[in-house]
Amino acid sequence: MPEDLLAQYVSQAPPLEAQFETESWRAASKVAIARLWQGDEPPDGLKTTARLLWTDDELVVGFECSYVELDADSECDPSVERYALWDRDVCEIFVRSPGEPAETSYKEFEVAPTGQWCDLKIDRATRVHDWEWKSGMRAFGRIDRGKLRWRAVMALPFSAFGERPRRGDAWWGNLFRVARIGDERIYLAYSPNTSERPNFHVPESFVRIRFG
Repeated sequence: MPEDLLAQYVSQAPPLEAQFETESWRAASKVAIARLWQGDEPPDGLKTTARLLWTDDELVVGFECSYVELDADSECDPSVERYALWDRDVCEIFVRSPGEPAETSYKEFEVAPTGQWCDLKIDRATRVHDWEWKSGMRAFGRIDRGKLRWRAVMALPFSAFGERPRRGDAWWGNLFRVARIGDERIYLAYSPNTSERPNFHVPESFVRIRFG
């Protein structure tokens, strides 16, 4: 299983601009989302990294993604939640806080290259995926077509989980990316699983998110 994810504490979150060269972002550990959902090597051109920060109020996640083709809405309103965002290019984090009633309950957050977003409340035991749930998340995306790269940031308020972590605490979660090359959808995961078909909803594959 991959190593724990480390969220680095900062007293103030960086601006929601996906500028990873700032002092706050440089303090965060960069991890690679470098495997397909089952653990195989992904195709070339899909290098994906993530960084995690946290403040007293939010968990902030930044993604940097190389791409071969870009599959995103040509026109959109990032202020409005985009249902089924996972059908196009997207990065995701699933988070299970200690207050969840079961290991099969967690929250899902997604961000697209365009800054579009989606959040869901998941209960795998009952198969309920509540996309009408509102976390209060904020998101931003930027596409650099010259470098075949996009960056995105999501800020997730701890009020969405009903609790705040303290330094040294560990929650649970996983990181994902969906991309496209030709007619093939590519599914990457930080911590892979053994499902026969692409499936991110395998809480048994979650790793610890440590708040440092």
